[in-house]
Amino acid sequence: MELKPEIGIGNLKFGMKRTEVENILGKPDAERIDKDNENRLILVFNNEKLRLTFYESENKRLGYIETSNSNLTFNGIKILNTNIDFAKKDILGQIMKEWELEEYHSFSTHFNDKYWLTLHSEFETVTNLELGVPFENDEDYKWPN
Repeated sequence: MELKPEIGIGNLKFGMKRTEVENILGKPDAERIDKDNENRLILVFNNEKLRLTFYESENKRLGYIETSNSNLTFNGIKILNTNIDFAKKDILGQIMKEWELEEYHSFSTHFNDKYWLTLHSEFETVTNLELGVPFENDEDYKWPN
């Protein structure tokens, strides 16, 4: 699974409809409405370790991806289970220079606003990645072609 900033992950591309995703991954193991936003549908794929969010207000298109799949790569280098500083500097550093850090009692998040990408880390190790369709401006998403 290759990370494609601003586009998606692997064969999954922001803007896809549920049927397109299911043609690639099959039926989800679970689906739920986002408890914080009822206009968002989350599909869970256990084997792939993926959570995909579809935005009702955006014609039910794929707009957010969360994964803890250890096979996730960028430029052929694995991201998860690596040192957080190595991931930010040596793996993603070619395109992402600025990170916002938030620390919690048991984990930290490292957010890049331009690419709408978040790395979660525990014990200085990347455990999870979240990727959203970035914004064109304050109101509109930058959907890939």
